[in-house]
Amino acid sequence: MNRMNLVILLDRLDQLIGSATEIPLTGKSLVDTEEALDLIDKIRNALPEEVKRAEWLTSEKDRMLKESQAEAERIVVQAEEYAAKLVSESEIVRRAREEAQRILEQARQEARQLEKESQEYAERVLANLEEALQRTMNVVKQGRESLKAGKTENRAT
Repeated sequence: MNRMNLVILLDRLDQLIGSATEIPLTGKSLVDTEEALDLIDKIRNALPEEVKRAEWLTSEKDRMLKESQAEAERIVVQAEEYAAKLVSESEIVRRAREEAQRILEQARQEARQLEKESQEYAERVLANLEEALQRTMNVVKQGRESLKAGKTENRAT
């Protein structure tokens, strides 16, 4: 029996009572007992089905609500994990860029230092070479002068 039948049965009971003959001066009515009891039996038979349906609907509603809450919580957790991952990745990228900048700056400083040191070394080597060449030139000059002086002595003798 469905909900409409239960409402119809209750309406029929209401009509039965409403159309009952009143007993004067008592405020009471005469109702067809057999018809009233028949309607009450039908209502009793309809009630368990309606109660079962209502209980099922309530449990189904509760189940769906729990499932929805669990799904919502799962989605929130996933969203939080994804947001944390994005923040973490952006933090990693930021740190990597900072580290790359630091390494590049350190490499530039080392390159400038090496260039400075290599220029100083080249300057020292060239100065030593110049000094060695100067000494060699002096030896050559002295040797030539010695040769000239020796030729002049040999001619004089």
